[in-house]
Amino acid sequence: MTQRAPLRIYSRSSKLARLQVDEALPSLQSVLPEAEFVVENMTTIGDHDLKTPLTDASIPADFFSRDLDQAQLDGRADLVIHSAKDLPVPLTKGLVIAAMLPAQDTRDALVIREGVDLSQGGVIGTSSPTREAAMRVLYPQTTFQSIRGDIGQRLTQLDEGKYDAVIIAGCALQRLGLEDRITHWLDYETTPLQGRLAITVRHDRTDLIQALRAIDVRQQSGLVAMVGCPADARMLGGLARALIEAADIILHDRLIPKEVQDLLGERGEYVGKKGHAHSTTQPHIHRRILHEAEQGKLVVRLHGGEPGILGHLGETLDFCQAWHLRTEVVPGISAALLTAARAQCSLTHRTEGRSITFLSGHKGLQDHDPAALSPEHGNLAIYMGVRDIAASQQRLTEAGWPANSPVTAGIRLGSPQERFILSTLEKIPEENLESPAVLLVGPRSHKPCYTLFTGTDPAKFLKHGPLLHLPMIALTPRPLAERATCLQQNLPHWQGLIFPSSPAVKWVMEALLHFGDARALAGKKILAVGPLTAKTLAEYGLKADAVPAGFGGAAALAQNPHLTPGRYAYLCSNASPVATRQQAFEGTGIELDPHIFYENHQVPTTQLPELDFERVLFTSSSTVHAYFTQFPEEKNHPRQWLAVGTSTLEALTHHGQTGLIIS
Repeated sequence: MTQRAPLRIYSRSSKLARLQVDEALPSLQSVLPEAEFVVENMTTIGDHDLKTPLTDASIPADFFSRDLDQAQLDGRADLVIHSAKDLPVPLTKGLVIAAMLPAQDTRDALVIREGVDLSQGGVIGTSSPTREAAMRVLYPQTTFQSIRGDIGQRLTQLDEGKYDAVIIAGCALQRLGLEDRITHWLDYETTPLQGRLAITVRHDRTDLIQALRAIDVRQQSGLVAMVGCPADARMLGGLARALIEAADIILHDRLIPKEVQDLLGERGEYVGKKGHAHSTTQPHIHRRILHEAEQGKLVVRLHGGEPGILGHLGETLDFCQAWHLRTEVVPGISAALLTAARAQCSLTHRTEGRSITFLSGHKGLQDHDPAALSPEHGNLAIYMGVRDIAASQQRLTEAGWPANSPVTAGIRLGSPQERFILSTLEKIPEENLESPAVLLVGPRSHKPCYTLFTGTDPAKFLKHGPLLHLPMIALTPRPLAERATCLQQNLPHWQGLIFPSSPAVKWVMEALLHFGDARALAGKKILAVGPLTAKTLAEYGLKADAVPAGFGGAAALAQNPHLTPGRYAYLCSNASPVATRQQAFEGTGIELDPHIFYENHQVPTTQLPELDFERVLFTSSSTVHAYFTQFPEEKNHPRQWLAVGTSTLEALTHHGQTGLIIS
């Protein structure tokens, strides 16, 4: 048998580099189980030259890899293990990165010499402009000097008093067992690929390239999806919903509607930001994305609104690209677009503002070019501008906006407290503004006429909109076992079934499928009290034998002259007026056998929507009673009352109101 030559692994000669080889070996052995490995170390030009600052323009890109690269090109090394951040871009010709391993802690660590208080000043050793810029924010009284050498040499220079503090990659200290030297972890965006190990091979070593693919984190990482979430959950798109439902972890903002948050469950993790309050930092969010994606997970970063408009989409895309993570972007509906839609504004107009500029209102627009604020330039959408609205008003006046220029404010979009203010530039600072809000300057509002919908399912009544949904009741099914037993015991004795509502259809069919299927209804008459109920039956493959043409309800159904006499199930809610229904069928030969299949509860509601509405649509007598019980003052309000069915109309009459039956 031919003896295989050992695979030669090269690395730098520092203690840290040798530990990195030890860290990578188990992964290599897992995909090359028959191989024998020989490890050799060598010094590079970066190890020899300990004086030239790394910021010096003369430092070559391959400062720490050139000698190792040459050994690999010469055939002396089969594999070279690098700190990924030390590799030149582009890689030395003739070499490829066959694998990258999952990142360790990517943060920097600050090591302060004992007894030093950096708030009073001091000398910090670093050769990185990025690190220096970040530390100037934290410790403005300090100065900075270049420092070179391996980790041990840098700590020695610190202990000897040449520096008051040094900045070191946290993973390096962890690998060396020196984590106890860390004074503070630093929370800023570090050098891309810090903490990752990279394994390079010659481009013609296809055997190694193929074998190492199985441990390459770039191949095994999951998808990072940046998904925009509208403030109105009804507008969540199909792709966005599919990604949310499939995600392993969802990092979400503060302004996510409750209906969407309910989809997240334990997979959701709040990483939101709020102005002038403690917020999750962007570097922290990026680290969470990296470490979760490297485990092969589908990571959804759920943004409130449109992530690419005054959000952090660009930063996250830059980060993911630098770390070789696959990304997908799903746009959302920005607050400006939703405000325009709700208040019925056109963001651009052929004759009045042919363009629109999206702006941050921080600092009262002082950091924006005055020319860009001119009305000649187009309309404006101002985000995060409530706090400095007075300064923004002055800035816009100086830019040439007339005092009577329309300003529309969309406030708390998507929440029960959503409201809009239609004002002017002159008056907007005096209005009752609050965050979060977006301001549209220029577009005119065509004030919509809203209909308040009090039922449970607005989807079936959209033509009566635009709808404001304020459910006055909640419907919940009785226990499944109870419903199934009722059907099993009574189906043989029923001539047919009368379905009083669409929910009744759903919960009867659920119980039926619990012990059988639709064949159990063979030979039974199926009656629906209205067209919506008949439509729901059709969705289950059932055709109603009789259904009133309009919304006359059970009373209209009882007038059908072609009904087959017999005993019929009436599978209703606890709030159904059973006695009235039985009376309606007297003389028809039909005997109602009522059974409660679901509960009808009032929804405690203390506040009507802030948006103006002229019409109120009631779907049942229970919605009428709940509405006027909780808002008795509404009896004196001149609104148009819309009713589904005669019993709903009778409930309105009971409360002294004149209603209109809708079709």
